[in-house]
Amino acid sequence: MLTRRFYSLAFAALASLLIVSSAQAQYKLESCEDLKITEAHYGINTVETATCVNPTKTFSPKGTLRNVNILYTFPKVPTGAGVTFLVTKNDANGEYVENKDYMVSPEHTSAYARFTINTPGKYFVRLASYYNKSQVWATTDFTVGADTVGPRAIGNTAAGQGKVSICKSVDDNWNCVGGANEWKANAGFDVLFKNPTPVGADFIGIIFYKQDASGKDVEFINEYQQNIGEKNRFYATGGNEISLPAGTYSVYVIAWGKREVMEHRGNLTEYFAKTTLIVK
Repeated sequence: MLTRRFYSLAFAALASLLIVSSAQAQYKLESCEDLKITEAHYGINTVETATCVNPTKTFSPKGTLRNVNILYTFPKVPTGAGVTFLVTKNDANGEYVENKDYMVSPEHTSAYARFTINTPGKYFVRLASYYNKSQVWATTDFTVGADTVGPRAIGNTAAGQGKVSICKSVDDNWNCVGGANEWKANAGFDVLFKNPTPVGADFIGIIFYKQDASGKDVEFINEYQQNIGEKNRFYATGGNEISLPAGTYSVYVIAWGKREVMEHRGNLTEYFAKTTLIVK
């Protein structure tokens, strides 16, 4: 009788442990290299479900692209809920980095947040109630490594991979006719830009700065906004409408969104292409 009671108690304890373990396994906070997002439609409502692609705790800077993906998975919540992903440096008491909110419907089984974090270091993530941030349901951490790309023309594309040329004209095959790095003062010219890959921006800027004797930009001259189309690689001006007085100039081709707006200091680093033009 005692033996039977012992086995009954042991079985009950084991069953309880399995139930708790199963419940815990249903709730998971993890960091991912990427996310696969699928959609389901419930009447007029669209519900996204995210799946982790390559779980990892180590990320690399990716310029303006989102490089850190945090995913929380859970059983359906009949009442719905609101969650907040809170990111700080090092630990829960570290320097604030960024918060992102996610509203959960009764049909959701996942919530996610994508971040752009390029500063190397260790980061801590808390998954908390949207309505009460002190109520933390899960935590994780991740590390961002050193940047190995350097200045970027756009997104995660390294700067300076394209070529800009000063031309008498540009033919129908995108060849620079009468190209040179020295030009006559106040004589019109065209600009030809070629990139090895689609630029990824609808608009580019052709920017001119005057250099001093050391080769540094010291004076903003002009900028020209051009519609290239994000899937295209080549662009050329026409009609010899650009001209310059005597001097030495930096000529940049950049994504228009990266142009200097408030101040024009020059010496740009985030460009598709750059050349130096001497005008005499």
